Amino acid sequence: MYRTIAKIGSLIYCAVIVVISVVCTIKDANKNLIREVCIEAGSEIHIEDFFKKFPDDAEFTTDISQIDTNVPSVYQLTVKYSEAFVEDVTLRIEDHTAPKGVALPQKKYASLEWPDASECVGYLYDLSGIAKVEYRDGTPKYEYTGDYMVPVVVTDWYDNSTVIEVPFHVTDDHNAPLFYGIHDIYVSDSEDAQIDYFEGITYTDDYDEEPRVDVDDSQVQLGKEGVYEITYKAMDAAKNVRRQTAYVHVVKQRVQNTIVGAGGGWDTKNHKEVYKIAKSLVKQLKGKNKTETARNIVNWVHSNVWYCTVHGKQTFEGAAYRCFTQHNGDCYGYYCTTKILLDCAGIDNMMVRRYPLKWSGHYWNLVKIGDKWYHCDSTVYRYHAGYFFKLTDKKMDGHHHFNGNILPVRAGGSPKYIKEQDKEQKK
Repeated sequence: MYRTIAKIGSLIYCAVIVVISVVCTIKDANKNLIREVCIEAGSEIHIEDFFKKFPDDAEFTTDISQIDTNVPSVYQLTVKYSEAFVEDVTLRIEDHTAPKGVALPQKKYASLEWPDASECVGYLYDLSGIAKVEYRDGTPKYEYTGDYMVPVVVTDWYDNSTVIEVPFHVTDDHNAPLFYGIHDIYVSDSEDAQIDYFEGITYTDDYDEEPRVDVDDSQVQLGKEGVYEITYKAMDAAKNVRRQTAYVHVVKQRVQNTIVGAGGGWDTKNHKEVYKIAKSLVKQLKGKNKTETARNIVNWVHSNVWYCTVHGKQTFEGAAYRCFTQHNGDCYGYYCTTKILLDCAGIDNMMVRRYPLKWSGHYWNLVKIGDKWYHCDSTVYRYHAGYFFKLTDKKMDGHHHFNGNILPVRAGGSPKYIKEQDKEQKK
């Protein structure tokens, strides 16, 4: 009996040892297993990542070939290892990598709107996709010419961000293009007559090598005798606009392509010489500001040109050339000489003609000084020792009637000034 009890006890002991051994083996196997693994999007799935110490027989029982690791997501997988163990594990695919891209250097005019931040970076790449591109510090506010580094933030759909420094060259351009040589055009009243509106006319801009230039000739009626206004318009890349007017004279007799002056004519090649003279002279007359420069110009023309009657038709350059070389001319010559000098100095100006024409015609300049328009007349008068500079409508004398409806509003004036003046005369 004692032997039987001893055998039973021995069997129980062995069983307990076996159970303990199995339990220990299971615990060890479970401790070796990593039940949740996170990998970066775009990486490969390796079964080794699920174990602290990789069992040689470990394998996935789930088909992982269908998993796109480029797409962040969560997957439940099953692994088999150590011959007898099959366990569920979790695979997390996450995106923690910031987007990549390069800066696209920008050139910008200070007066124009800033480009969208997305236009300032390129070659962007991110597995989860680009969620937004924005200026890190809000839309920049650089107003002066210079080179700046502007930070642009690129963010993906998992809020990973990268900062790209974009080089900007900012240009502070508030000067509209300049016209040189705008003048009245004479053409015969033939219906077949053709006009080259840009003959003898050039234009430049401080920064834009090819400003957009056109002419509005919608009022011109070829074949019908009369005087028609045309408007030249130039706009640079910074959207600065300059407009200047001239007139097309449709006449019965065709004007020859020469510049007519006292004692005969000379070839139109002297057109270029006119501007060469004017540009050289402007350098001498340039003052501390535009007001002083305009005053010097009007004073020079008044003091260096003597009045004489000129017979026959004159072109714009021809009248100015005569005043520069012979130092004499009529009121049209005074106007042309003053205008070409103001043009070369970059000072806005336009023609004013006497209206209504109750006696002989007369020309003078309307000049923009500051942000207002003023009358300037450099012509030498027998009855007036001085000259007219920076005068308002009310300060002009009775010899300077004009049609204010076709001119910009002057300092101290109104668009309908001539009508008011006519009323005063009728009283």
